[in-house]
Amino acid sequence: MSGSASPRALSNWQRFAYSVGNFGVGLLPSIAGSWAMYYYAPPVEEGSCLMAFVPMSLIGLMLGAGRVAEALLNPFIGDWSDKTRSRWGRRMPYIRFGTPLLVLAAIMIWFPPIKGESYLNAAWVCFWMCIMSMSFAAVVAPYLSLLPELTPHNDERLTVSAWMAVFEILGTLVATAGAGFLIDAYKCGVPPFGAQEFNGFQLAGIVFGLVSLAAFLITGFVIKEKEHSAAKEVTLPFMTGVREVWKNKAFFPYLGLVTTFRIGIDTVVVAIPYMVSVVMGGTEGDAVFVQLEVILGSILLFPVVNWLSVKYGKKLITLIGCVCFVVLLPLMMTIGMVPGISPMLYGYLVFALAIPPIAVFNVTPRPLIADIIDADEKVTGFRREAIYNGMEGLFSRSASGFAWVLCSLLFAFFGNTPENHLGILIVGPVGGFFVLIGSLLFRKYPIKD
Repeated sequence: MSGSASPRALSNWQRFAYSVGNFGVGLLPSIAGSWAMYYYAPPVEEGSCLMAFVPMSLIGLMLGAGRVAEALLNPFIGDWSDKTRSRWGRRMPYIRFGTPLLVLAAIMIWFPPIKGESYLNAAWVCFWMCIMSMSFAAVVAPYLSLLPELTPHNDERLTVSAWMAVFEILGTLVATAGAGFLIDAYKCGVPPFGAQEFNGFQLAGIVFGLVSLAAFLITGFVIKEKEHSAAKEVTLPFMTGVREVWKNKAFFPYLGLVTTFRIGIDTVVVAIPYMVSVVMGGTEGDAVFVQLEVILGSILLFPVVNWLSVKYGKKLITLIGCVCFVVLLPLMMTIGMVPGISPMLYGYLVFALAIPPIAVFNVTPRPLIADIIDADEKVTGFRREAIYNGMEGLFSRSASGFAWVLCSLLFAFFGNTPENHLGILIVGPVGGFFVLIGSLLFRKYPIKD
């Protein structure tokens, strides 16, 4: 992953300092994405210390509202960041000053004010999800927009993207494993407190919120932006800039892929704790090991994906990853239905098959959009990285919010209990359908390496 034989614009220290910010990108959304719905609307059984705070039919809407707010803000953040002039550059003010608010909101989500189901709890989680999600947009869109500027070299972009993927996956790993173990160990209360006074969900929110703060600020205070230039002097009005984005023939196929992929994969991520505890017969701790299997396996494959993308092109490798997902995700519906093999073992096997395509989708998207932004500069004469990341965020974050709504509706109408869990099983085929649509759209992607 060093790329030492290829042209480079960054030292290893600079690669590290930039990429480590992606640790926070992976950490905070993963905790909320994996555990927020489970925390507020758990599959409560007799004798369980877990308590429902929001009805299942409502929680998806409350969580999804935050993602929609983030999505709507993303294009404006992109435009503002592209046009910002400060002594720190166009991106760093958002990273430095937006991160503390982001972390505060990520912690407050886990402290609902009422014990038991309440519309006040619904309003609480909706409010803090909106604050967290909008702060995430304000920090992450400028952060991701730095990559095309930091290096113009395709191989180095792939290398840095692989480094970023490692940190993002590590963030996801810490979120799923660390949070999962804390939740499993202290879901009934951190001694000497009770479950509804201070528990593992809340402890995880505090600990990993502070870790994310450190990761983002390393990037924010170490990386220096390049000096202001004529290409950074973006003068296009907002709506003109948006129209220019849509005129880019490579953007729509890419956008179609990342949007439908987010729906398909995020529904699965939300469903994993339910899948493991209800269908596979495990616990919250077992859900951690399922996620660890996928995360660690993906990290091991990053160098392979990087090499294959350089050799055969990013488009081909991305399409192969799509096909793998389309075939794999429907297999989730067969967990617990195959005679002669335990649901737990079979579930591990199915999720193991997700490792190669997950590795692909952690490496290739960032270099793809960097190429799209380069193509835009040839037409407009401006470096407009953030408006592209903002427009992508408008759709991908809306898709992520829709995944919560979709999951809650599937669970509410088709069931998420041991006696009736069809809603959990059909998440896989539904996710595979969305990825299929994205792969068909991405076939039209025109840029060649």
